[in-house]
Amino acid sequence: MKAPGTIRKGSENEIRYRILVCEFHQETNTFNPLNSGIEQFEAIRYLKDEAFFDVCRELPCAVHGMIDAIEEEGCTAVPTIDLCAQSCGRVRDDVFELLLRSMEDYIQAAGEFDAVFASLHGATSTESQDDACGVFVEKLRALIGEEKVIAASFDLHANITERMLKNADIICGYQTYPHVDFYETGYRAAKLGLRKLRKEPAAVASTLIPMMVPPVGYTSLLPPFKDVIDYGKSLVEEGKLLDFTLFQVQPWLDISEIASCIIAIGTEEEQAEQYALELGKRLFENREGYWPELTTIDAVIDRAEMPESQKPVILVDSADSPNGGAVGDSIAAAMRIYERKSKIRAGMFVKDPEVVRQAFEVGVGGTARFSIGAKFTPGMPGPLVADARVRSLHDGVFCQEGPAGRGICNNIGRTAVISVGNMDIMVCEEPASSGDPQLLRHFGIEPSMYDMIVVKANTSYRVPYSHFATEFYETDTPGAGAANLKRFDWKHIPESMYPFDELEGYEVEPARIRRR
Repeated sequence: MKAPGTIRKGSENEIRYRILVCEFHQETNTFNPLNSGIEQFEAIRYLKDEAFFDVCRELPCAVHGMIDAIEEEGCTAVPTIDLCAQSCGRVRDDVFELLLRSMEDYIQAAGEFDAVFASLHGATSTESQDDACGVFVEKLRALIGEEKVIAASFDLHANITERMLKNADIICGYQTYPHVDFYETGYRAAKLGLRKLRKEPAAVASTLIPMMVPPVGYTSLLPPFKDVIDYGKSLVEEGKLLDFTLFQVQPWLDISEIASCIIAIGTEEEQAEQYALELGKRLFENREGYWPELTTIDAVIDRAEMPESQKPVILVDSADSPNGGAVGDSIAAAMRIYERKSKIRAGMFVKDPEVVRQAFEVGVGGTARFSIGAKFTPGMPGPLVADARVRSLHDGVFCQEGPAGRGICNNIGRTAVISVGNMDIMVCEEPASSGDPQLLRHFGIEPSMYDMIVVKANTSYRVPYSHFATEFYETDTPGAGAANLKRFDWKHIPESMYPFDELEGYEVEPARIRRR
């Protein structure tokens, strides 16, 4: 790899920093039995060198934000490697080793440079490393030394660990859920990284809270989570903080080091510590408000059958959300509709490559006996065995309508729509962006035209589906991303962890600076 020929210094008093940029983004669900190999990254983004930047400059992503922030200040952003995949089970070790080897090569070939800016997810585990992003940041620090700056952007659901806090100079996360500030978060992280390079004060204070709650239960659009976010924003607007993040850790990581985390960045250490603690207290004190009211599949079907219900009725199956790292192979809702002989018109998707293969063999308009769903997740009810007609066949490429990730295109592999009675089921090889209506709409299942739609997402569905639906029901369904956290057989999480321990009398630990 040849380092681009760039000039590091401009005028006599002006430094033009040279910054390596990388991305490693995958949200792990350890209850998902399917691992992420290189093919899962190739399906989203596995890019190197200029191709990495060429693609990201066209996307509303964190890397794009970083590039713009760097170049606005007349500095040079140097592309390295981009590994980005759909949420899934653990990342295969060979993928992680590829990342580490590649970054070592880029750093050795870079010549003179000043920093590494990284877009990371933060809740990523590999086959042998529970804290993959922490290990990655630690490896970067060992490679570049203590003087160069590491600034990183993270998902709001990152598992921020001691490794990250001790080795990264700047840590920023999304402030929206549903996530619509990917670009802005990369921009914030880069601006603060540049501030650190200029030796301007930017103290990063943090406190860790032993708490996990299901993402379907809260959103930055509504209290009480919105209230804490808004308080953090007011601190920034009033000049009391430079930045903050509430890292509400995603809960489907059965690992020994896991916690929610508050980050506050200020010009003075004491001020950053004060407000990180205050934000942490507010986040923890509202913990009972982050839980959804779960209903049953049958109750949602009952509602959809009522003439007075506002169609479409939305059955939120967050437990099988690919966005949250579940497989997407649940057929539980369709089974109940079929077993009840309900006449409602329903639409949904299921991951089932075997049924896709069969549908392509049968052809459009053909009818056959299909065994649908429940092929991967242990203990998942099903499959649904029924006669179905093949409605349509597709290549699986669609673009999101947003607002989150508007315009981003996905390839979910070969795709078919089959009809079982009044149910239209889109079956695909590798689902993605499951909260975006285009996942169904693009393939001929127009959500607004059905009595009931099964949406396999936590919160990303809220804004786009609210354009045409008003009745949403979070449902107690089985899956690797179940909102009912007590469905799982936990083996490794810490003993004192809310909600398994109510933590009566617990006080949030004072925030501190872990890296100076």
